[in-house]
Amino acid sequence: MANIGTIVDSEATLPISKAARLIEANIQSDSKFPSIADLLHASSSAEYEQAIPSDRQVVTQQRLIPLPDALFEQYDLLECRCFMGLFPEIKRAWITVDHRLFLWNYEEESEFYSFEDQEQIIVSVALVRPKPGVFVDTIRHVLVVATPLEVFLLGVGYEQAKVSGARGSGGGELALYATQISVPADGVAMTSIVGTADGRVFMSGNDGALYEFVYQSEDGWLTKKAKKINLTSTLASYFVPTFLGARRDTPALSMAVDDQRKLLYVVMQDSSIKVFWLGAQGDEFVLAHHHRTIANSAALLCPQFNEGTDVAPFEIASIHVIPPAEARTLNLVVVTSGGCRLYFSTVKRMQRFYETSAVSASSPPPTRPEVFEIVHVRLPPETQPTLARAMQGRVPRQMLKVHTAYYHNGTSLLAHTWNEDHDSIVGAAPACAQILARVARQPRTTLAENSSTTRIEGRTWAIAEVGSPDGQGLNDMVTAASMPTRTFAVLTNVGVTILEKQRPVDMLRALITRPALQEAQLKEFVNLYGLDETCAMCYTILCASEYSQAALGMQVANAARRILFEYGGVPHFVETPAFGTALAADASAGAVGNAGSGISASSERIALSGRHNGLGIYLARTLQPIWSQLATVAKASERGNSSRLHIGIAIASLVDVQDRLRRLQHFINNNQRFIPNQMNQMPLQPASSARSTVDVTSCWNAEAISLAALYELMSHAVEAISFLCLMSDFNLPVVSESMPEAQRQKLAGIQFSQLICSDAGKQSCRDLILALVNTQIKQNMGIDSISDVLSRRCSTMFSSSDVSLYKALETLKQASESEEGTEARDLASGALNLLTDIAGTLSIEQLCEICSSFEALGQLNAIITLALACAAQSDPHGDAYKFWGDGAPDNDPREAIYNKRMDCYRCIIGVMERHRSSVLNADSLSKLPGTDVLFHFSLYDWLLENDQSSLLFQIRSAHVEQYLNLEPRTLEKCDMLWHYYVHESRFGNAAVVQRQMACAQDFGVDLAGRIEYLSLSISNAKIAIDMVRGGQMRLAGEISEEEQINELAMILRDNEDQLEVAQVQLEIQQQLRNQGGHEMLAAELDRRLFTVTELFEKFAEPMRMWDAVLLIFKASNHDDPQMVEGVWHTILRTVLDDQQRTGLLAVASKVAQLGSRLYPSPAAFPLTTVARILLDLAQERPSEYTSGYVSDTLLHAGVPYWAVFEALNTLYTKAVPTAGSRNSMGKNVRSGANANITVMIAREVAALASRWMEFSKGSGVSSITDPLDIGAVENGASGNSMPVMDVDRALSQYIVNATLHENVDLKNELQRVQENIRHQAL
Repeated sequence: MANIGTIVDSEATLPISKAARLIEANIQSDSKFPSIADLLHASSSAEYEQAIPSDRQVVTQQRLIPLPDALFEQYDLLECRCFMGLFPEIKRAWITVDHRLFLWNYEEESEFYSFEDQEQIIVSVALVRPKPGVFVDTIRHVLVVATPLEVFLLGVGYEQAKVSGARGSGGGELALYATQISVPADGVAMTSIVGTADGRVFMSGNDGALYEFVYQSEDGWLTKKAKKINLTSTLASYFVPTFLGARRDTPALSMAVDDQRKLLYVVMQDSSIKVFWLGAQGDEFVLAHHHRTIANSAALLCPQFNEGTDVAPFEIASIHVIPPAEARTLNLVVVTSGGCRLYFSTVKRMQRFYETSAVSASSPPPTRPEVFEIVHVRLPPETQPTLARAMQGRVPRQMLKVHTAYYHNGTSLLAHTWNEDHDSIVGAAPACAQILARVARQPRTTLAENSSTTRIEGRTWAIAEVGSPDGQGLNDMVTAASMPTRTFAVLTNVGVTILEKQRPVDMLRALITRPALQEAQLKEFVNLYGLDETCAMCYTILCASEYSQAALGMQVANAARRILFEYGGVPHFVETPAFGTALAADASAGAVGNAGSGISASSERIALSGRHNGLGIYLARTLQPIWSQLATVAKASERGNSSRLHIGIAIASLVDVQDRLRRLQHFINNNQRFIPNQMNQMPLQPASSARSTVDVTSCWNAEAISLAALYELMSHAVEAISFLCLMSDFNLPVVSESMPEAQRQKLAGIQFSQLICSDAGKQSCRDLILALVNTQIKQNMGIDSISDVLSRRCSTMFSSSDVSLYKALETLKQASESEEGTEARDLASGALNLLTDIAGTLSIEQLCEICSSFEALGQLNAIITLALACAAQSDPHGDAYKFWGDGAPDNDPREAIYNKRMDCYRCIIGVMERHRSSVLNADSLSKLPGTDVLFHFSLYDWLLENDQSSLLFQIRSAHVEQYLNLEPRTLEKCDMLWHYYVHESRFGNAAVVQRQMACAQDFGVDLAGRIEYLSLSISNAKIAIDMVRGGQMRLAGEISEEEQINELAMILRDNEDQLEVAQVQLEIQQQLRNQGGHEMLAAELDRRLFTVTELFEKFAEPMRMWDAVLLIFKASNHDDPQMVEGVWHTILRTVLDDQQRTGLLAVASKVAQLGSRLYPSPAAFPLTTVARILLDLAQERPSEYTSGYVSDTLLHAGVPYWAVFEALNTLYTKAVPTAGSRNSMGKNVRSGANANITVMIAREVAALASRWMEFSKGSGVSSITDPLDIGAVENGASGNSMPVMDVDRALSQYIVNATLHENVDLKNELQRVQENIRHQAL
């Protein structure tokens, strides 16, 4: 049951996948921004863009929070020393006045916490991480307080404020706890204290030594609860008396810890730096390097470094660690008192050259550094405008007077002494637009920075970044959508000045905040950052939090909206791509840092608008924090025998991204013209002469499709986040325990992007919901709440049909576990009702699994019902049947619907295959639903494939006849069709099908088979005629009985004519085979039925098949006496001349053979002509001739007596006038040949009459006494009758002629025959 929740939703894959590719392209484009190490590949640099306009400052002063009056009052009580600094982790400023410690919540302005529980002067304070396992969980920080006598620890309990205020997020709740952990200072003043991430605490003393504060929760047997270890002293120093004045090491000024690389950097008073290796596990302390010649090394890299050192010697103002996320080959930034930044590296030169600047997913383990050297010198920005310096000529670069500084993620803030009462904060940050412009021209470029100067009141003691600086990249355009503005706190003796870093979006916001938007300034801004990026910034402004929008006011929102819709450009065909695009020109094809392409099919030719591309950029940057993260991860369970699934992304991150996406959705929904679907919805540029209106329309269509796809992806992302939050609320680890281990491992590899854009991701969601439903049901809890939440929050990912599916699956599971048959059937019926309503949403995989469950319960009818419902609901418009009816064209979108219906039918047929004994019978098959035509056709195909064709005749379904008539028609189906018609007593339809089978050329029927089908067709046509006449059958349609009979009679006549020709064709084929060597011709005659003309011209005449020619003449009723006579002469002459035959007897046999097939066809068997030829041949062979030869031959050929008599008498009549002629004396002159023929004919007639009299005596055939009526004979008179009167008259004439010719023998013979006839017949 676990695999039943498989749904493959392929409909939304295409647009979603294209939108996802655009998001991927934009994220990839943003990731290509060079790292700080790539930009500092040269030895030195000093390129700055000074911010002349006030809205282009690197940092801007937001407000000054003055020191509370109570603190000033404490300052007035100062007796010895006062120190101050910032603890950004707890949003506090710390101030020491002699022995008192104050923690000021500058967010709340006047709130501060004081600690006065000790009397020693505080010389140093630091906030460090606690050592694991020592304090309770509420203590997340430890305050290290150093006095000359002791160093002690205070536990810090800090709770972040949850409600944002007008001036920030509030300072949160703070509490200090005494820990009773301290170590003696032994009179050493600790000048600097730092802590590592794992709880080690390092201190630098004014005695030049470095110490470690080691502590634990309790005293041990041999160890104290806390102790101070001198890390830099040698063993000998313990034995040298202090009065001997042993040389002290140079004291340290400050320290910094690199937790990831396990390094400790220490700045000495002589401006040297020591690097200590803390070990791969963080439990060592080894001096790795000591760089003593920093100034000289910097001067070698940059000669300008020494400018101004004659006024102020080289000093180090501060050091700052560069984490590997910012640059893997750079470790440390040293800010000098002159404002220079020195970049150090612990990576060898060649390794730096080949080392990639990208940060891998898993950083390599830290190793002890082999080198520590300066790799780049960054000179300070100019303090005077460039124009003023140009007017002064070539003067040395003026160095700054820096006494403290801050650096992180490319941004540096230098506290420069302006005068005694004021400092200047000199800010510098990468100039993203210029850098990207250079990268577009050449991949390897140098660092360019924007710089500005902000004057503040008081002398700066510390600078810190408020909030977490992690995640902030060099490219401010990328992080603007997902990260808050970077805020810095500058602590002076006056108060805390809050500075905010100006990102490009902040500069645009400041620009449009002005009462009147200056188009020239906006144009300059667009030229600098590109139209796409400008539009992306507008989305950032419009989709800001409600508080931010309220603070900005409607003017800013309206101005940003106006830029999008009026200046956002239009989609157009690309002609000359260029970097950056002026506002007055067309929208560019791609902007700075943009993927620069739409997602439509024609995007290679069409450049979409900046409004579209800006949306893609903003959406990508909003989704980037979670896009590639694993949505769920597998972690070992507490029992350790299996894994459990957990949400792989922090819920806070998910909610933050979802809030931004919802605000974007809200903006788009409230601006209906955002996605254009009509040409007049957006401002159009007039079509040029080279571009038609159709081209403009295609551009807008491409933009509309792409925007819709991005909106769909955004909606899916919002719902996917809701789904993950839902699974978190329902305790995903517990829910996942019921899932198979293999399935858990599969789900653990799904990224968030796959969750919303791939079938595998959607499958994962449904698997998790199915597991959740199963868990709820096992706990006897309803799933209505889950259904409601899914319907409200994830309407496109889940619907009520999904919940119905889950309910049905659980019901099936309960049915399978039920031991009572009635209960199991009821449960199965309930599940079927649920599933039938949502059958159209089931995938084939789900359907097959569900059918397997029903099959296990013995519910075969449920399988048929569900599968047919799934097929019908998946195709509500009948597209599958139309697709099938159109011949299944290629690349037709209806093919997918057709294939799903076929898969549904296979589920049913598969069950039938496994249960043949119970379903393969007429009763079961006749009960199948009859509305699904395609199902019946699939079922009939299966029956034929399994030799169950007999069942088709027993199924009382109207679809059987339709199925058997389907194209392509096969011999098997046609054979079944006419049998079906016979079974239904529809003989006329059977006759038509049989004739079609006989005439078909693609069934592979041989000639004998064709003749058989024609014979059957003739028989069925005759039966149909008889049944119509008897009122037992009617043809389809409203036609009369007479019309039915005429139609059937026409079919009968056509069949008979075709059968006659087919028999001739068979005759020719047999002769070809008998002759041998004509196999190809004989085989050709099997392929189809030929016409008589084709048979004559292609076969009979060329092959001299004279018998076949006569048959062709008979079939065609061809009337050509001369040709027929010639054929008969050829046939009979050939037989007579054949030495192997018996002369006239062979001729008689041949005539009898042909006559039996040809007579009474006058075209093929002209009786008079045949008789004359026989007489001629008999005259040639008098020795073989006997009286009656001709008549007997014709009688054996099937010619009746009367017809033979008529033929002979006709020949006699034609021969008598030419029997003789008169001479000059008027006497008859006899011709020997003609006299012989008349005598032969007379004797043939006499022999015929004698034969007839003998035949009539035995058979009782009556004579015809009236003159011969041929029509009467043909219409019913006996073929063996004789016209006696005509014979008598003919004999009388023959006797007269014999008397005239003095042929006594003939006369006597004729008189004898005449007397017999008269005696017998007359």
